[in-house]
Parts: sequence; structure tokens; C-alpha cells
Amino acid sequence: MAHDTHASDTASEPDSPGDDDISYSDWQSPAGAMIEASIDRNIWPDALVNSFQHTAPKIFDDILAEHDSPPASVSLCLCDDLQMRQINRQHRQIDKATNVLSFPAYDMPSHRLESGAPALLGDIVIAAETVTREAESLHIPVADHLMHLFVHGMLHLFGYDHIDDDMAETMESLEIKFLANIGIANPYQDTQLEVDN
Repeated sequence: MAHDTHASDTASEPDSPGDDDISYSDWQSPAGAMIEASIDRNIWPDALVNSFQHTAPKIFDDILAEHDSPPASVSLCLCDDLQMRQINRQHRQIDKATNVLSFPAYDMPSHRLESGAPALLGDIVIAAETVTREAESLHIPVADHLMHLFVHGMLHLFGYDHIDDDMAETMESLEIKFLANIGIANPYQDTQLEVDN
């Protein structure tokens, strides 16, 4: 869906995002998977989003193929830290922004999407200022960090977690593998990256 930039008769408050600040689009992968994206254009740079939009559907296909899953869809929200803080407080009772949150549509303890399962895997939310701040502190490109957080969020939708060392090692090894497939270096190498979700 194209971003509608037509002016309305009533103006929104200057400090609140209006309808014209959020763009909505569907990004289809080569294998037929779909990312339903909503993007706060006030905070997410067009060049970064365009690059991400080009690569994210392909990596989505890689993740689905790894799990022998048919094409599916995911809802992706690229928001600001304020919205992320509100979501984190509402759903996790943590009153701060974080980098990425995932909300699975249903439980997948076997890490497999069965053919009769709903097509929507769930929702991923990523916060702009936190992503930028973390990338700068890690001395890595923001685009690489954004892609890592997307992969991390996708794996949560497949039931992976990092609540103990063994689970974290499994999840991290998959993240490293998927990122290496598109030329992104190991995000855990020589870093102490903390991913909250």
C-alpha cells in the first residue's frame, strides 16, 4: 500500500505522529512470504529502510526454509523509542525502550510451522533510536544491527529463546548463520550485545 501524503482538514498536534508520519507497505519475498511493514518515517531514514526492505524478505525466506515452513507473513513495526517504551511497559511491565520485541501469534514449541498453521507468525517491533545508539557503541553499521535484530525477532517467533546458555547458544548460532549468508559479520564476536526480547 502506498504512503498517502494528502493533507487533511484538521492538523495533528505538533509532537504527536500523524497519519502522514507512518507508512504502510507489504514486502513480498521471492518465495511468496510477506512482511507487513509500518514505519515511522519521522525517525527511520529512507535509505536505511530501502536497504532493509530489499534484504529482509530474502532472509525471511531463509529462515522459513531452515524450518521447512511454507510461505508465511509477519507484521513488522519500525517505531521510535517512545512507542517502544509504551509497548514494553504494556506487555512486559518494563518501563523503558528496548531494541526489539517479538509477539508470536501462537506457540511453536517444536520450532516448526505446520502446513495447517495460521499464515501470520506474529509481530516484531524495532526501535530506531535504540538501534542507532547500540550500533554506534558497537562500531557496526546501523543497517547490519537492524538486520540482526530482525533475525533475532524472527527466531523468537519460531519459539527460540535465550533464557539459558544452551538455548542462547542455539539461537545465536542460527543468527550468525543467517547473517553470514548475506555478508554480515558475527554480531557476537568481541561484543557483549544484550537483546532484551
